[in-house]
Amino acid sequence: MKKRYQKSVQKNVKSPSPPEDVTQIVQGLLKCGHFLQREMNQVCQRYGLKQQQFSVLNEIVWHGPLTQKELGERLFFEKSNVSKIVKILFEKKWIGVAVDTHDRRLTLLSETPEGFTVWKESMQAFRESSSELISSLSENEQLNAIKLLNTLQKAFKRKRALKGES
Repeated sequence: MKKRYQKSVQKNVKSPSPPEDVTQIVQGLLKCGHFLQREMNQVCQRYGLKQQQFSVLNEIVWHGPLTQKELGERLFFEKSNVSKIVKILFEKKWIGVAVDTHDRRLTLLSETPEGFTVWKESMQAFRESSSELISSLSENEQLNAIKLLNTLQKAFKRKRALKGES
């Protein structure tokens, strides 16, 4: 009886239609994102940072000096979120603010020596934790994941540009 029920259930189960596949992709990304944010927040907390604060500091170290607008665009953060994070990092003296020499209306953010030290220490822990989290993927799977994530980021940037967001 059990086998007959299982077979009838299997026959009635349809493969996901394209809209359901899209939902599965987004739900899977959200689940992974929540998990990674929780895990990386634990790493960052050891250095007095939250994961989003680390992301902002990391972006400034690698690509700074940057404006707040550029940070929001690069990280897909809302303007208000960037402002709050910048204020916190500035109060901790981990970033500095300077007026752009070419356009005095703009302020540029850069890391301070103290901020660089915090970034360097937290980056080492971030790398170790990242390696541990991704270790179950083969090198080929890791490369494919990077390619797919880059493709998604480009698509999100295009969508954001079409909506007129920055």
